[in-house]
Amino acid sequence: MPRPVDIVIDFLREQETRGITHVDLDDRARALLNQWSKRKAAPAAATPTAAPRAQVAATAAAVEEVIAPPPVALSTQGATKAEKLADLRRQLLDFPRTRGLTQLRETLVFSQGNPDARLVFVGESPSHHDEQQGHPFAGPVGEKFDLILKAMNLSRSEVYLTHLVKFRPATKNQTTNNRAPTPAELSAFLPALAHEMAIIAPQVIIALGSLPAATLCASAASIDSLRGQWHEWNGIALRTSDAPSFLLTAAHSKKRKFWEDMLAAMEKLSLPVSEKQRGYFLNK
Repeated sequence: MPRPVDIVIDFLREQETRGITHVDLDDRARALLNQWSKRKAAPAAATPTAAPRAQVAATAAAVEEVIAPPPVALSTQGATKAEKLADLRRQLLDFPRTRGLTQLRETLVFSQGNPDARLVFVGESPSHHDEQQGHPFAGPVGEKFDLILKAMNLSRSEVYLTHLVKFRPATKNQTTNNRAPTPAELSAFLPALAHEMAIIAPQVIIALGSLPAATLCASAASIDSLRGQWHEWNGIALRTSDAPSFLLTAAHSKKRKFWEDMLAAMEKLSLPVSEKQRGYFLNK
């Protein structure tokens, strides 16, 4: 069973690869970290497994709180998927202000791709490059992601790309640095993602990164614990994997794990997989 500290370390390492320098903590998160710190310094208990189990349970409860959607009603108009998505985009333009999310920037980064896509990729939140270019997975991360799609014999026009949080989280004196979304920000945007996916109606969603994976799987487990198996979210087959930014500095073996997640999605969708594709990243 993973320790809460391992989950936190996995998450912070992933954020570091994305250039994130700040992680905002609410009062509950600070209290949990304070408890873990005190328990580490305390003498060993008679039953060494009891404390980690209690900590994991507390972390799971915190994640369950994050994924509970707030009371927000979304309804879109339109005769086609594209028209409904355009209406949803219009409604989200003022979403941070109407929901009291004061620590988000002002530029909406909605989505990109095919409204009829069978495969959807969900990232965490927009980066500096995403905000500048106006679409998900831009800049060096986007270049790496495009290579992954090309290796799958796919393109951006054939899949659908979006983020869980549609605005870039803000920090003080922010330039190119990024931070992770807060639990309140994740919770506020989850119904919007659910409505978005109800419009798209894909067959497979791939959650890219620790926060999207934990949120959509309703789990406090680490990304490595969640990957390698199929989950379900709102009736849609769900796979978890690393954020594309992770691949910029990942070891060869880590890239292979990411690719195995992509192969699993291809097989789920009955896409052709060649022997060459099956062998990617096996030999350096």
